[in-house]
Amino acid sequence: MITSTKKRLALGLVVTAAVAAASIGGPAKADPKQYSAAVGVGSDTVQAVMNAMAGNSNNVNYTPIQSDAASGNRQVVSFDATGSTCISPKINFGTFTRPNGSTQGRRALSRAIDGTKYGSAACGGVIDVGGEVDFARSSAGPAAGDTGTALTYIPFGRDAVSFAYYQKTPTATSPTITTLSQAQLVSLFSTGPQTIGGTRIVPCGIQLGSGTYNFWLGITSGNTAATEAAAVATCLPFGNTATLGGRLEENDALALKNAGDALAASSAAEANTEVIIGFSAANYAAESNGVSAGTAPQSVNVGIGSETGLTNPLNGTAGAYTPNATFYASTTFGRNVYTVWDSNVITGLGNADLKSLFVGSTSSLCNAVSTINTFGFLGLGANCGTTTTKGSLIAGQL
Repeated sequence: MITSTKKRLALGLVVTAAVAAASIGGPAKADPKQYSAAVGVGSDTVQAVMNAMAGNSNNVNYTPIQSDAASGNRQVVSFDATGSTCISPKINFGTFTRPNGSTQGRRALSRAIDGTKYGSAACGGVIDVGGEVDFARSSAGPAAGDTGTALTYIPFGRDAVSFAYYQKTPTATSPTITTLSQAQLVSLFSTGPQTIGGTRIVPCGIQLGSGTYNFWLGITSGNTAATEAAAVATCLPFGNTATLGGRLEENDALALKNAGDALAASSAAEANTEVIIGFSAANYAAESNGVSAGTAPQSVNVGIGSETGLTNPLNGTAGAYTPNATFYASTTFGRNVYTVWDSNVITGLGNADLKSLFVGSTSSLCNAVSTINTFGFLGLGANCGTTTTKGSLIAGQL
């Protein structure tokens, strides 16, 4: 039991501390706000725009989003999908393997929620990441048929995915193919290379675990992972064999060019071959316009293709690309992008700071529509910030 004497002593200590603080010019300074920022990891597709929301992307400063004053003006920080192998998102917490892609980001968040471990031997093994990951960036929603409710997917922008193409040596008889139908894409990514319009076209595989990989699998008629893997096998020896099994990092124009050059040099029969891969239209625009890090696609002769009946996914020319709203609205080629949360945190009681940042069309993130547009995404208007899309935790340690 706390006695009256102890209560008076405690009160005296509080008063003394307050007087002391006042005597040196006000209350003691708090730690930097970034120490308490909400930490996001995951999708490559969404990382540049989320970096801008944190205040800087590709060495350009942006106004960072923050929660309202009543909830403490909380900010966000976002860790890229690629970079150093290991990251330490918060002070006085552990170091773990950098989540690369939507699946790994959601998996790290899932392990932070359920208290089991995440990581790999490369960063000291699997560790408890509870408290280190607040949200995941994702370019994909929950899997079809997922009826779980542990994760909440909050949409904030609209993207589209088309095919990017590269051909080292086009000729009059083997021209660069810039338009393909969905049926042709399905055929290429389920049965492998074929000749279309006089040109041999070789499909290349996106890094596994990427939201764009999963979405592209759905675009190409829901091919199974096994049929897609067989279809892209011709390209695998010329991709990233060190860490991605020959696949290419999503939305990387230079990687596609390098694979195409290596394939063309491999034999006379491949000299005029064109390589293609699924590519985010928003990322293509942002990289071409110079607002996002990465090789500008047009600088290495990588184009983004149109789909028969929908024309181009982007309007304008390099340096001034804008989304083609018709293409983005497609129920086949268009997709929302998300921040993903522990449902108990983002829809339960409390956490006014996080809700002010991300929930509802008037949230700080949804109000930053001009920045969202800058990175090639369309705003969602009244549909931005909704919390109705749910999914299960993602299994695994990496």
